[in-house]
Amino acid sequence: MLSNDALVDLAAGWIDQAALNDTNLQAIRSFNEIIPISEHQGNLDSELTEATIRKATAWAFAYRLQIAQSDGRWRVQLIPYFADSSGHSTPPRVEDVSETGVEVWRRLHEKVTSNFGKARLNHLLFDRKVGNPREHAIAAARSHLDLSRHWRTGLDKSESLHTALRLARAVGAAELASEVSKRILEVNRETVSAGYDKPGVTLRLLRPLAYERNPPEGLAAALDSAIDVYDSPFTRDELLTIKLNLHKSGDKRKEVQAHQVQVWLNAAESATGLVKAGHLKKALERAQESNDPDLIGCAASALQKIREEDLGLSRFSTSSAVPQEQFEKILSPITDCSDWREALLNFTLAYGPAVGTVDNTRTRVQEFIENATFASILTTEIIGSDGLPRFTPKSDSDVEEMRMAQQESFMLQHTAPILAAALHKIPEAHGIPTEQELTEFLALGKLTDEDLAASISRCLIRYWTGDPEAAAFTIAPKIETLVRNLVISLDAGVYRLQRNEKPGQYPGLGSLLGTLREKGLDESWHRNILTICGNPAGGWNLRNEIAHGFLATVGSPAAAILFQCVLYLWTLGPQSSDGAVNEPSES
Repeated sequence: MLSNDALVDLAAGWIDQAALNDTNLQAIRSFNEIIPISEHQGNLDSELTEATIRKATAWAFAYRLQIAQSDGRWRVQLIPYFADSSGHSTPPRVEDVSETGVEVWRRLHEKVTSNFGKARLNHLLFDRKVGNPREHAIAAARSHLDLSRHWRTGLDKSESLHTALRLARAVGAAELASEVSKRILEVNRETVSAGYDKPGVTLRLLRPLAYERNPPEGLAAALDSAIDVYDSPFTRDELLTIKLNLHKSGDKRKEVQAHQVQVWLNAAESATGLVKAGHLKKALERAQESNDPDLIGCAASALQKIREEDLGLSRFSTSSAVPQEQFEKILSPITDCSDWREALLNFTLAYGPAVGTVDNTRTRVQEFIENATFASILTTEIIGSDGLPRFTPKSDSDVEEMRMAQQESFMLQHTAPILAAALHKIPEAHGIPTEQELTEFLALGKLTDEDLAASISRCLIRYWTGDPEAAAFTIAPKIETLVRNLVISLDAGVYRLQRNEKPGQYPGLGSLLGTLREKGLDESWHRNILTICGNPAGGWNLRNEIAHGFLATVGSPAAAILFQCVLYLWTLGPQSSDGAVNEPSES
């Protein structure tokens, strides 16, 4: 039976044998052939036995290096290759290894001769604060520096050099850190000049140097050289982002930011379809980060020039037929009432919100997630009518809101034509009332005076006399008028909203609707008005599209759902004693 010293000598020989390989992966695989990973499980004995020495030796090379950035600082850690939610890991975390295991590492570090072995064992002893930790950190860094000359692959070289730099910085070994930095630039020159398209190596090498308190001379030139060599706009953008860290302010920073924008504009020139749009969107993002109005204007102009036909997108349309008997039943709330007044109220309330109830929408969203798994995990971006990105979900709540708006839009495609038919049916069944009759009826609302009632009356007459486009364009602003009147009637304070939201400007419709929701506005109707008029997460956005001139024509279905919003708001009130919205009851 071998003595403990002989067993440690044998284990050290295995380590040095594995170190003869020319890549880190091959070295670890070779080592695992001698001590298989099946021996990683379990605890160490309290005494030095053959099993303890083998297991502790295996553990030493089972940790993986993790080099991560946090709050602008880089750290290197040795972490287990497996860890579960309960806290169990294989191997144990370095700080949890027993003193017996640490003693094995200490003895092995005295025996190994390879840089592969010295780098790992000194690193472990530094983490466990054995002996003189600073000496262990410097020794580990030195071995990693030497390994960069032994390893064949660029990724292995970059990992060893980055680890060496972090260890040297951790103990204030400035001269060693400087030596490592020079070696990093040397390896980068070798990589770039070799003519191989290996941007990952260059990025790994150069990125940490940009975060040094005093970046080494030659870093900016190395970045410029790499930017010239690598054609990919993604790689160039990353390299320029690294370069930005060298220039916190001033003209140099502006030059780099302008270069970033131009990289994406140039890439867009040779691309088509959605790829072209993606490159232009990235140019706009970079321009917005710069806060340079000239850059923003240039990028935005390029993106706005894209049209739907340039994107290569396809339009899909479907149609459905409703049997005559069923359709007549759908219109019965209009045809079976006594006069046009009752018909208008039924048009408003009998069909419910055009987007459906919020509970039904949530149910459909859940069904979509369950039945369209792949589609539900894709990221969707909404492009506005101006050709610019309107909405990209940034959080789980954003994703949920977008899905709700999408489902509500699908519902509108079904309900809008029905509401259009119902609104047309009123004069067919009861005759067209005069403007005076309509005005007197609408003036009964708590939110309308005679002028507003007369204006809404003229909008309805335009619709009934064959001009739904003019009706839609003139009725759309009345939605915000009624919403604002309701906010005022609830003593919510429009001026306060102006001060809180956008000082010096009118509070937007979304802000006003949010106030009404807080005051008790039915959630389904709140979503109905928001999605129809101006939901940034999707929807028809008719009020916004009309106001900004993006809709050349508007048909009866769109006009009808706008009228339903206006008439629903007209039914609200009076103010309750607690300052809440008083919902109407259905006729």
